[in-house]
Amino acid sequence: MTRHVLGWTLLALTLAACDPQGLDLYSPVSARDYVRSCARSQTDVYCEALLPTLAAVQGPVAVLVPNMGDDERTAHLARLLAEKGLSTEAFLRDEAAKAAFARANLFALNRLTTGVHRTLDGRPHQVRCDPGQEVCHVDDLSGVNRLQHLPPGNGSVYATAAPSADALPFFRF
Repeated sequence: MTRHVLGWTLLALTLAACDPQGLDLYSPVSARDYVRSCARSQTDVYCEALLPTLAAVQGPVAVLVPNMGDDERTAHLARLLAEKGLSTEAFLRDEAAKAAFARANLFALNRLTTGVHRTLDGRPHQVRCDPGQEVCHVDDLSGVNRLQHLPPGNGSVYATAAPSADALPFFRF
């Protein structure tokens, strides 16, 4: 009996130590739901900036989200914003800048396929997907579809990686 109580206590302490809010075991049901879940983080600026544009776009979307933690994603975005003379706080208040950023990293389609696809900002991107379409290469970025298991119509989220440590894991705006 004591062993079981001790085991549950250790499990609870481990899960509580993972994050100030606890371990997130939620499984998103769509690309929009994934971004909403991501935006709940206190430090994630990337997903928060995507929300207004996602709300305005009808139909399924394919979203590029860097495959890293909230703080690292925010640091990469902050680096790009600094080049533009913006702080993250100013960026989050600037609806036009958030929309431009979101349009550069969203596709109005359910899943990426091999070919040329345009992000919402109209820029063409060369896409090459591996068989099964779980892994796609979009220009110099590579990404794994984290929502591959969902039925068609729910959109997709590609967890992207940059080709090098000094490159951005998302598209500039």
